[in-house]
Amino acid sequence: MQLLHVSDTHLGSSRPGRLRERELDFYEVFDEVTDIAIKERVDAVLHCGDFFDEFRPNPQAYLYAFRSLRKLKNEGIEFLVIAGQHDQPKISALPPIKVLEEVGLAKVLATADVFTGVLKLRSGELGITAIPYADPKVMQELVKGVRRPTSSRNVMAAHLLLKELNIPGAHLSLAELRASEYSYVALGDYHLRYETKYGGTPVVYPGSTEALDYLESSDERFVAVVDLSTADAVVSWVKLSRFRKWLVVEVSSYNELLKSLSRVNYGEFAKPPILYVKVSGKDLLNVNPRTIADYLSALRDNGKILNYRLEIPGISEDYEEVIYEEPTQTPTLDSVVHNLLKDPKVAEYILNIVKGCDDEGYVETLITALVNDQEMISRLDRLVRLK
Repeated sequence: MQLLHVSDTHLGSSRPGRLRERELDFYEVFDEVTDIAIKERVDAVLHCGDFFDEFRPNPQAYLYAFRSLRKLKNEGIEFLVIAGQHDQPKISALPPIKVLEEVGLAKVLATADVFTGVLKLRSGELGITAIPYADPKVMQELVKGVRRPTSSRNVMAAHLLLKELNIPGAHLSLAELRASEYSYVALGDYHLRYETKYGGTPVVYPGSTEALDYLESSDERFVAVVDLSTADAVVSWVKLSRFRKWLVVEVSSYNELLKSLSRVNYGEFAKPPILYVKVSGKDLLNVNPRTIADYLSALRDNGKILNYRLEIPGISEDYEEVIYEEPTQTPTLDSVVHNLLKDPKVAEYILNIVKGCDDEGYVETLITALVNDQEMISRLDRLVRLK
């Protein structure tokens, strides 16, 4: 029995920016995932959360999801999925992944509660414990009563952050998950590839299929193919090729930037890369953000890069040029807020509050996070002073 483990596909996203080409990247690389599953003749694709980027996906996200998942169905490959936080409505509503199940293209294992059971796949039975995303305190309660399924092959699938990652706000440790009781532990939510063992059990994050931010950017992205035909699970990594690469450059001056980018062979990229430029150093007062932005805009307009993000601490935080494919369309709420505030992180906070206004607890959580976020307070202070 073989599974393909994937997570964090974020279909419908166009981050960073709001470009049509960027949105297509997420669809194209997910379609590559389905092609790999067919080529490897796996029994099922196990998706560990954040299938969609929003709990209200746009029609294109559904369309491309249907096209790719239909290929799996035609090959007799099951698509098993659990809910990440992006798949969960902020108010009482139907999770979007349930639509996939309704049209017969997926089996949704868990959206709010833990699922434990035995599934029948074409190569035999698979015991599975599925844990959807939840607040860390809630998740600790959810897993207390979990018992391993009675099957010779047992897999745990969860959308959470391990404490072993040393990330603030992590959910549980491998000991708390009782990971060693399973043949394989499939995880999602962490966007970089991570693999370890606990009591001999492979524990894997495949990472996201596309980088949503420069901190997640990497020259390689993967899915995991898991062989459960023997007593010990064997994990094989398959590289993805259709994702868009990032070009990350850190310099201290405009001239250094010119020299650094002059050495880049843009023809080596299958797709024009996303460029992230961070300018830092002791002499930032002599740096002109407009001059740098004009140069980067010329690279974009000439097709060398898809888009860019420029950060100059203390002068211009997260300076980002955004081009809209159809500027004559009626402006969206997202575009109005981003254009007004000119600060992606502040705009995201405001949009989350507005979109979650029907959920009192959600808004309270955001406000509490804002009050305790010194970086965000500084951003708001700078924004007010600029205005």
